[in-house]
Amino acid sequence: MRIPHHLVRARSGLWSFRQRVPTDLQALVGKRILKRTLRTFELSVAQLRALTLAARYAQAFSVLRERRMGTQDEDIETLLARLTSSDSLQQLTLNRTRTADGVVTEHWQIDTPEDVKLYQQIMELSASRPSELGELIRQGVPPMPEARRVTKPAIETITLGKAKEAWLASIKGSTLPKTWTIKRTAVELLTRFLGEKAKLHTLTRSDLARWYQHMRDEGASTPTLTNKQSYVGGRGGFFEWAIASGHYPKGDNPAAGHITYSTREKRARKKFGFKAYDTHQVQALFAPAAFEALPLPARWAALLGLYTGARASEVGQLMVSNISEESGVPCIHITDEGEHQRVKTDVSVRTVPVHPDLAALGFLEWVESMRAEGHTRLFPGAKAEAKNGQGNWVSKAFSRYLAEVGKNWPTAKRGFHSLRKTLIQELQGLGVVSELRAQIVGHELDDEHHATYSRDFTAKEKLEGLGAHSPGLRTLTYGLDLSALRPLVDPNLLPEGSLPTNRRKARSNA
Repeated sequence: MRIPHHLVRARSGLWSFRQRVPTDLQALVGKRILKRTLRTFELSVAQLRALTLAARYAQAFSVLRERRMGTQDEDIETLLARLTSSDSLQQLTLNRTRTADGVVTEHWQIDTPEDVKLYQQIMELSASRPSELGELIRQGVPPMPEARRVTKPAIETITLGKAKEAWLASIKGSTLPKTWTIKRTAVELLTRFLGEKAKLHTLTRSDLARWYQHMRDEGASTPTLTNKQSYVGGRGGFFEWAIASGHYPKGDNPAAGHITYSTREKRARKKFGFKAYDTHQVQALFAPAAFEALPLPARWAALLGLYTGARASEVGQLMVSNISEESGVPCIHITDEGEHQRVKTDVSVRTVPVHPDLAALGFLEWVESMRAEGHTRLFPGAKAEAKNGQGNWVSKAFSRYLAEVGKNWPTAKRGFHSLRKTLIQELQGLGVVSELRAQIVGHELDDEHHATYSRDFTAKEKLEGLGAHSPGLRTLTYGLDLSALRPLVDPNLLPEGSLPTNRRKARSNA
C-alpha cells in the first residue's frame, strides 16, 4: 500500500518530514498531515531519519487500522512522538524535484519487499531502547520472500585536487584560453582553502559557505564572488561536472545559491554598467570625417554592432556562410555551428535581418566580394584561437577610436558593448515588443511562459514587425549620412590612392 510522504527543505536549509495521514484514519488521529523537523542540514542524514519515520508511520497506521484502537488524541500523539530516527540508511529516492525558489522535495515510498527488509535492518540497528510501539511493529511485520536487491552504483571517490585537474582537462578544448585561466583560478582557490586531499563527495554546503565567507573577509566584492560561484557551482561548472561524472552525489549543488546581489548592489551595477550612446554621440562616432580613422574591417564591425546589437565576439567570429537569405530576407545568422564559433547562451543562437541601412551601405556586396576572394571568414584578420576571443580585436580597435572621438564626453563606461545597449533602447523607444527585441539581440526573458509557449519570429516579422502597432527592426533609424559613409566601407568607389597606405593595407587584409 502506498502512503504518500515526502522530504522538504526549508529556505533555512533545515530538512523536515511531512507525512499524510490516510483518509480513513484522519478522524482518529485528528490531523491530515504529520510534520517532523529532522534537525539537520545534510540531505543524506535527513533521508536516513525520514525513511525510518516513514517506515514506522506506515506500520503504525496499519496497526491502528487493524485494531481500530480507541485511543484519545493525546495518546496517539504520544505514540507517534515515540518514533525515533536512525543513523544508518541508504538512499531510497523515487522522485526529486526543485522549485524555482530553491525548495527541494523528495518523494519516495515503502511498498516492496526490499524496502521492508531495509526497514527491518534499520530497526535492529536503531532500537537501542525498544518502545512498546517498536515491539508492536516488529511483531506485525510478516516475513518477506527473498528478492534480488537492486543497488545504486557507489560514488567514485576522488580527492578535490585530482577532481580539479580532471575538470580543467575536460573543459580545456571547448573553452577560450582566457576563460579557462579564470576558471582554473577559481577552482584552485577552492582547492587551496579546503585542501587538496579532501574527499570531493564529503564536501557540504557549509564547506562552500565557509569558502565564500573567507573570500569576502579577504575583501572580495559581490561581483567577484558571483563570478567564482558561477565557475564552481554554476551551469557547466565544477560541481555540475562532478555530479555528472559520478564523483559527487546527485542532489543539491553545494556551491550554488550562496551569493546574490542585494537591491542596492543591483542598482549600483546598473549605474556603473555600460552606457548607451545618445543621438549626438552616435552621430559623432559615425561621422564620415571621424569614421575614416577606423580600419576597414573595424568599420564594418562597428556598423554591425550598431544595427544588429551583436556582441564583439559574435561579430568577430562570423563566417561568410552566416550571411544568407531566409524567405527572401537577407539575414545574419549568429550561431555556434562553425569551427571556433561559440555563443554566450542557448538563446544567443539567432537570426537577425539585415537592416536596410546596412544594405544601402553595400554590406551584401562586401560579403559577396569576400566570398569571391575565397574567404570563409567575414573578418579573416581575426585570430580563430585568440586568447581573449575572436572579438578582442574589435573591442580594442573601437576603444582606441572611442577614446579619441569621445575624449570630451562626460565620464561613463562606454565601449563596443554600448552599441548593443543603444540598439536595445532604441527599439524599446520605438515600441518594438519585448519578445521581438529579445529574439533580435539574443536575450532570455525571465518569464518561463515565454520559453514554454512562445514561438520564434520569422525573419520578415523581425524586420517588418507584427502589425501597424507593433513595429520591427526596419523602423530603427539613426539619421546617419549613408551616402557619405558608403565610400568609407566600399573603397572601390574611391580612386586608388585616395586612401592612406594603412587604409589600403586594411582593405587588403579584409
